Amino acid sequence: MFKHSYDAKIPLLKRSKGMAKKRLSMNVQCYLMIALPLIGFFVFTLYPILWTFRWSVFSYNGVPSETRFIGLDNFIRMFTVDLDYWKAWLNTFKFAICKIPLEYIIAMIAALLLNQKRLKLKGMYRAVYYLPSIISAVVIGLIFSNLFGFFGLMNGILIDLGIVSEGIDWFAGKGSALAVLVISSIWNTFGVNVMYLMAAFANVPEDVYESAKLDGASSVRMFFSITLPMIAPIFQIMLLLSLIGTLSINEFILVMTGGGPGGSTMTVMAYLTQKFVPGFTSEATPALGYGCALSVVTTILFAVISFIYNAASKKMNDLY
Repeated sequence: MFKHSYDAKIPLLKRSKGMAKKRLSMNVQCYLMIALPLIGFFVFTLYPILWTFRWSVFSYNGVPSETRFIGLDNFIRMFTVDLDYWKAWLNTFKFAICKIPLEYIIAMIAALLLNQKRLKLKGMYRAVYYLPSIISAVVIGLIFSNLFGFFGLMNGILIDLGIVSEGIDWFAGKGSALAVLVISSIWNTFGVNVMYLMAAFANVPEDVYESAKLDGASSVRMFFSITLPMIAPIFQIMLLLSLIGTLSINEFILVMTGGGPGGSTMTVMAYLTQKFVPGFTSEATPALGYGCALSVVTTILFAVISFIYNAASKKMNDLY
């Protein structure tokens, strides 16, 4: 009797050991799969953040022998002496105010047109619109620098049409330089916004539109009463991403205007890069400690802007 019960337990023991080995193997695979992203996070995200916080309280220019602890002096200098940093913030908001509304109006119109069922060659149009989004911002900056250069294609077209008698120096005027930056940036992100909006429109049930048509609703009424409320959650996320992306723009500035004329197009991130990143700044020994302090404050301000936007989005949800 006892021998029989013992023999019956042997397969159970083997089965439990096999399950334990299989579970261990699965755990090892899971840990290996998340190891690389975790290593990347610690090396390329967490460590640079801690490094920035550390050197923000030092007078540090890359030379160890000249490094000294100065406490909050970098932050005091930022709020009392460095007016160019806050002017860069004003320029950044000006750029965002000019770009974001125009960007979404154009993308909304294009998405509505592409969403028409009778439209042919939709796939080709989508590919054409999305193409600028896969091109490097630096390359786009070079394209528009040549396009709007004094001897560029735009001036050539205007002269041939008789609109102007001589070429326009687009990057010499504050308004024209900002306009070129806005146009190039919209061209870069236009395709992504169109794709997002088309996906949002596709999720709106057709029967809702059919019911509205039976009630005699016009296309404009359906857009504001049905389409916008239905895509509002996706649109809010898109707007937040666009806001942060616009505020953190720097490639176009560095390639096209360098912050000119007279610093009128210098944005926050371009200011940080141009002044304090080795290889961009004209200084032989850049003030890396002060640049770290500026980065800390800029990150905090970005977080505050995101928090304010999220609070406003919750109130917007109540409207719909």
